Amino acid sequence: LISKIMNLTYFSEQSKLPLIVTPASGESGKQTLISWITANKADIEKKLTESGAVLFKGFDIQTPQDFEDVAKAVDNDLKDDYMGTSPRDKKSGFVFSASELPGHYPIMQHCEMSFLPSAPRRLFFYCHIEPEYGGETPICDFRKVYQDLDPKIREEFERKGVKHIRNYSSPDDKGTNGFQLKSWLDMFHTRDKTIIEKKCAENDIICEWKEHDGLRMINKSDAVKVHPVTGEKVWFNHTQVFHVSAAAAEYHKIHQRQKRWETFKYSMLLELMTWYKKLTKNPNDQSMHVTFGDDSPIPDEYVEHIEDVIWRNMVIQPWKKGDIICIDNFSTSHGRLPYYGPREIMVCWTS
Repeated sequence: LISKIMNLTYFSEQSKLPLIVTPASGESGKQTLISWITANKADIEKKLTESGAVLFKGFDIQTPQDFEDVAKAVDNDLKDDYMGTSPRDKKSGFVFSASELPGHYPIMQHCEMSFLPSAPRRLFFYCHIEPEYGGETPICDFRKVYQDLDPKIREEFERKGVKHIRNYSSPDDKGTNGFQLKSWLDMFHTRDKTIIEKKCAENDIICEWKEHDGLRMINKSDAVKVHPVTGEKVWFNHTQVFHVSAAAAEYHKIHQRQKRWETFKYSMLLELMTWYKKLTKNPNDQSMHVTFGDDSPIPDEYVEHIEDVIWRNMVIQPWKKGDIICIDNFSTSHGRLPYYGPREIMVCWTS
C-alpha cells in the first residue's frame, strides 16, 4: 500500500479489526481517496480479507452520492435488492438508510442476510450525521466467534443447521405487533403474490400465506460457512438475532455498557415481553424466530453463550461525520447500539 499519501493503522495491536485509513497530508477530498483506492485495489482487497473491515476516516465525504462513489471505487458490483429484515429508505441509486428502526431498538451482531444462499460479499456503511450519544455500529470477527464457541454447542449447530422463521403482516394491517418489523409489501414492493413466491423460491425460502393476508417465510441453512478465500470456518447464521430470547439477552449486555435508566427500563421490559411471547404465541408465529434445522428448539442458554462470545470479541468505535467502513460480510458481523438524538447512517452492499 502507498503509505505516504495515507496513514494505515489498526484499532489496536491485539485487534487487527478494522484497518483504519486516514489522510497523511492535508488533502482529504473524495477524489483523493478514490484515486488512492484505485491505485491500491489489490492490496486493499488483501487487507480487507485479512482484517475483515477497512475504515476510511477523516475524509471530506458529504453526501450519499459521495459515499456511493467511494464504495464503487472499492467494489463496483453494488446491488439494490434487499431480502433482510430492517426497514430502509433509498437515498441514491445504491444507497439506503441503514435502518429506520427506533433508536432504542437493539440490532444484534449478524452477517448481512446470512440466512440466504446469496448473502452479500461486502457491506459499506457511511456516517452522514454522527450520533449525539451511542448509536455505534460495532463489528465482530465471526471467524473468532466460531473458534471461541463451546465445542459441544458448536458441534450441535454444525450437525443440525438452523431454521429461520419470519412473519410479516398484511400491507393493510395498520396496527402494531410488538417487534413486528414491516409488512411484506415493504419487503417486496409489490402486491403480486406470484412475484413474491418466485423471489422466495430463488432464495430457497418457503413462503406460506397466512390468514388475514400475512406471510410466513421459512428457510433452512448451515450454521457455519467456509470463507471462500481463506477457507476458515465462520459463524454464519441469525440465531443471536432471530431467537425469541435474543433481544433480552442483548439488552442485558447493552445496559452493562451504557448504564442508563433507559437501558435498564428496556432490559426489564424485554424480559417481560419475552416471557409473555413464549407463554402466548407459538414459536412459528413470532415475528422472528430460529430453531435447529431438525425443528428442535435452541436452548436459551445456548443463545446467552453465543452472545457472551460475541461481546468478548466486539470492536466498538464512535461514528464521526464522513466515516466509511467496508466490511467483509463473509467473516465480519455488524450491529447497532441504542442511541438518542440525531443520527443518520447509510448503507450499500454488493452481490
